[in-house]
Amino acid sequence: MIHLKNINLTLSSFRLTDINLHVHKNDFFSLIGPTGSGKSLLLEAIMGLIPFSSGKLMIDQCDMTTLAVEKRNIAIVYQDFALFPHLDVRQNICYGVSYHKIPKGTVQKRFDSLVSSLGLEKIINRHPKNLSGGEKQRVALARALILNPSLLLLDEPLSALDPVFHEEAKQLLKKIHDTLKITIIMVSHNFSDVLYLASKGAIIKNGNIMQQGEILSIFEKPNSSFTASFVGMKNIHPIHIQNNKIVIQETGIEISSVHCPDSTDTYMGVRPENISLNGFNDDTFQNSFKAEITKITSNGVFLNFYLQTRQIEFEAIWPRSYLRDHGLEIGKTVEFGFHPESVHTF
Repeated sequence: MIHLKNINLTLSSFRLTDINLHVHKNDFFSLIGPTGSGKSLLLEAIMGLIPFSSGKLMIDQCDMTTLAVEKRNIAIVYQDFALFPHLDVRQNICYGVSYHKIPKGTVQKRFDSLVSSLGLEKIINRHPKNLSGGEKQRVALARALILNPSLLLLDEPLSALDPVFHEEAKQLLKKIHDTLKITIIMVSHNFSDVLYLASKGAIIKNGNIMQQGEILSIFEKPNSSFTASFVGMKNIHPIHIQNNKIVIQETGIEISSVHCPDSTDTYMGVRPENISLNGFNDDTFQNSFKAEITKITSNGVFLNFYLQTRQIEFEAIWPRSYLRDHGLEIGKTVEFGFHPESVHTF
């Protein structure tokens, strides 16, 4: 168990404030948040590179707050991998071993195992300048894992990779976590990676934890308009609760939801991918509307459709093929809807 208790840290004009986090043993935990929110700073503070102003770091009930970096049994892999350019792959992997007094036999056994499992056999004599992005990442992971850390910190581990290696590297991280049963805390901006890899996580904004818990719960049940917007919960509208029903303010539109709204909830949200055309695949919706398409924008292989109905706008994400199959275009009137399960209030 990793427990950060009331952590405060000031660096120049930026401040981490009252950080309380719980990461269970063997969890894959992800820290997400806007650029400059303090994610990487928090990782370095956990590592021991930057001292806390106040608070405690407990790992397996041991106080690590003031412990030296080399005694924490924590490893970190940076976004740029930070390999030593003058050392070959073998030397890079084994660099930190001498600081931890690991027996030579144990080092060799770990080295052989990591080289084999990470597919590094053919490059152990190369220098970093002769490695691809994917190879550099595997070397950086081996350098961290050879120390057999109780906690592995990953700072944007996939962002420097091109699309060809990205998916392969993501699978590798999952394999490492599943095989080694190691606790991982990862900083990432890529929601697809977070949803695939992490079981739990937290959102941080301006040095403050906004929400933490199960990853799916954070994405599907945000606790504030900021969190909802950040994780892609579009169609956020102000509401009031009337007779236990959700009513969109100003329009009077009643919305059906299977989630019992709290009397203090002031917003609702629906993810755009949960909005569908009426009558498609014989779907019928309790929340059904007629609207005019006012704008269509590209989202890769998908398109964002903006639907104006009764003074409010909804946004849906549909396949590009809908343009042809359903004759969709700006100015056309369509019927759309969403199921009560897709409505969340906060």
